Amino acid sequence: MATDGPSVPPARRGRRRDAEANRDRILAAARTLLVANPQASMDELAQAAGVVRRTVYAHFPTRDALIAGLADRAAADMLEALGRTDRTALDPAVALADFSLTLWRAGDQYRLLMSLAEREFGIRGLRDLLKPIRAQAQELLVRGRDAGRFATHLPLPVLGAALQAMTLALLQAVNDELWTEDGVRASTAILIAAGLPAAEAEAAIRSINCTPLSN
Repeated sequence: MATDGPSVPPARRGRRRDAEANRDRILAAARTLLVANPQASMDELAQAAGVVRRTVYAHFPTRDALIAGLADRAAADMLEALGRTDRTALDPAVALADFSLTLWRAGDQYRLLMSLAEREFGIRGLRDLLKPIRAQAQELLVRGRDAGRFATHLPLPVLGAALQAMTLALLQAVNDELWTEDGVRASTAILIAAGLPAAEAEAAIRSINCTPLSN
């Protein structure tokens, strides 16, 4: 009888599951620990994750590897959140409103880590990390501009880069305790920056959020 390949012994499958569970535990602990203390050591991380130091280094040989792992997980989680909604049939303004709100709420838990990642591996590394998200935003901007809804005073790549930088700046403002934000006002600001009149931006947010805009 033909098989799909050699079977994996149960003991090996168990070790693999344990290794994946340890990696997830380390990343979860690092997310919490580094938010509170960006200078935390690998020893402190091991203690917070409930594993020995050797286990941490088995998954993340260096601090840079740990930061990269956190950043990759953050980007993957944001992409997964964005992928839950099909925006192809939505009005361009509503589609961008949904995109912005979804990204804010998925990215909010990582805002300090994104700042940490920027300090650790530079703005170019952060841009590379966010490239798939930027590509989705670019598609929405093209749709909106083709429909005559969005601004035309900037080249599309420049407008997309500006909106991404604005989103990061708004997230950093939360880090700096300049405001607390659930994404409604931030997303409204993004839509206005894309070229929508304020009233249309607020209406687009309300249509998918069902939450009154706060003053």
